[in-house]
Amino acid sequence: MSDPSKHVILGTAGHIDHGKTELIKALTGVDTDRLREEKERGISIELGFARLDLPSGNSIGVVDVPGHERFVKTMLAGAAGIDLVLLVIAADEGVMPQTREHMDIIDLLGVDAGLIVLTKTDLITTEEIELAADEAEELIEGTSLEGAPIVPASSVTRDGLDEVVTHLEELVVGVHERSGKGPARLPVDRVFSLTGHGTIVTGTLWSGSIKIGDKLEIYPKGGTTRIRSVEVHDQPVERAAAGQRTALGVHGVGKDDLDRGDTLGTAGALHVTHMLDARLRVVGSTKPIENRTRVHLHLGTAEVLARVIPLEGEVVSPGEEALVQMRLESPLVAEAGDLFVIRSYSPVTTIGGGRVIDPSPKRHKRMKDDVLESLTVLESGGPEDVLLHLVDQAGIEGVPKADLERETSGSSSEALAAMLGDGRLVKVAGRTLTSERYVELTSRVGELLKTFSDGAPLEWGMSAEELRGKLSRNLDRGVLDAALLALADDGVVSRRGDLVRLGGAEVDLSDDQAELAAEIEARLEAAGANPPTLDELRQGLGNRDFDSIVKLLAETGRVVKVTTTLLFHPGVVDEIRGKVVAHFEGESQLTVPIFKDMVGVSRKFAIPLLEYLDGEGTTMRSGNVRLRGRKGR
Repeated sequence: MSDPSKHVILGTAGHIDHGKTELIKALTGVDTDRLREEKERGISIELGFARLDLPSGNSIGVVDVPGHERFVKTMLAGAAGIDLVLLVIAADEGVMPQTREHMDIIDLLGVDAGLIVLTKTDLITTEEIELAADEAEELIEGTSLEGAPIVPASSVTRDGLDEVVTHLEELVVGVHERSGKGPARLPVDRVFSLTGHGTIVTGTLWSGSIKIGDKLEIYPKGGTTRIRSVEVHDQPVERAAAGQRTALGVHGVGKDDLDRGDTLGTAGALHVTHMLDARLRVVGSTKPIENRTRVHLHLGTAEVLARVIPLEGEVVSPGEEALVQMRLESPLVAEAGDLFVIRSYSPVTTIGGGRVIDPSPKRHKRMKDDVLESLTVLESGGPEDVLLHLVDQAGIEGVPKADLERETSGSSSEALAAMLGDGRLVKVAGRTLTSERYVELTSRVGELLKTFSDGAPLEWGMSAEELRGKLSRNLDRGVLDAALLALADDGVVSRRGDLVRLGGAEVDLSDDQAELAAEIEARLEAAGANPPTLDELRQGLGNRDFDSIVKLLAETGRVVKVTTTLLFHPGVVDEIRGKVVAHFEGESQLTVPIFKDMVGVSRKFAIPLLEYLDGEGTTMRSGNVRLRGRKGR
């Protein structure tokens, strides 16, 4: 028994004037030719939509597509997201060119549930109907519809329509519903405006759900819109679910701001790409596809121009399949597992199709074993294999939380939890790395710090920012800081502010160097608030290590560098700071003259000292006076 709550989309296919629209009208009572030009010319030009209520209680959404060769790209937009297909063949004419192309498209899109309806049987004999059935059976042999029921019917006499409905009931039972989990994704197949309702978009909801009030992103062009109304089968609802034909009233965008081929979806959750890695299958009736062949690529409701880059050989031959990279001339939305169709650039005919393996790959060199091995894992590996590979490919930079959430749903989320639990994956500052990549990160930190200290033994350490740049310019600073914290806890590194040092906090000095350091400290302490300049200090302590020792003393806090040429002993600075803080206990302002008297210095020292105190937050300049700073309280 079918599930009345199941959401199923039925699409038509077939040659022009073979009776698709009349068949849908006979089944549903709805004439899907809505445009005046369609009425006048007697052909479908645009997509038509209807609702088919089955005896079981199921309501199937019907997408009626044009059959004319000029409108195959419209047919492809309608075929995106269908669960079942009615391949319509006029029994009095048999299989025609667009019948074959539509069958190729159905096969390439992997639609394996449907039936073949032989229409216009009221115009021919029983023997002719049998011949048409034989031809239809030959057409579907070896395709995704092989073995599908073939039903003779007439929209005029209604013969066979009950059998069509019976078969649809049976087919609905086998349809696997689309996942309501994950981000909302609605490829737009129609945009129009309606008086009193504003801009309306329609499409089949591929995943997730959409409800009134949701804020959705417009892919790939950017921008957002808020959903103000939702309809399913022309009935207002609060929420649309995956697998339903949906009409959305959108707020803040006009009819000209959206196009067929755009996608409405959860903000930041979908891949917008200029490149795809995929497995491509070439139909048997075309020419070999050579490197950089230009094609029309149809994915969802979008059509873009692209170049085919074979990754396994020089060409992809008719009837064969191979791994390829599709380099797109315009961006589109794609996710792993999406099916697509390609048509030749000129003349435009269907030549192949395939399945997306990686929606955001790097540019690959051709015929590289590591690339092919990587794609094989992504294509055929289990959830854990694929997830582990994706995270490993991110290297020491890891995968950001938002990207990981975009990649994981269903079994993938279970795989993620399992691998985090057993330590194959680790979370570091909002990113996920493989345990091997984390070990690589910490090992490289140690190697770089050792190289630094070997080359500059008198420098206390390397700045964390410089270290990050040497590791990877794309490495998140939070990941590095978390790794350094763990290494510090283990005693592998020491930190002082932004500086990082391999090993303990002390720098080994020779006896001469230690003596020079002590002498510099002693002279600055003795000079109090009126120290010698750096040049004056150097003249009295001529030593080739002087500059390195001064830098080390400043980095370790044993001297205070107030300016590039002015050093103070830290005890002297502490005493001056204490006097300033005490001053603000009874006064709201501090002037330069008062400071000079308080500390016993000339303006030469007063101004640099006050600017230093401003910088650390003890004081705060306001015009020509100082106020108490945030650290002076």
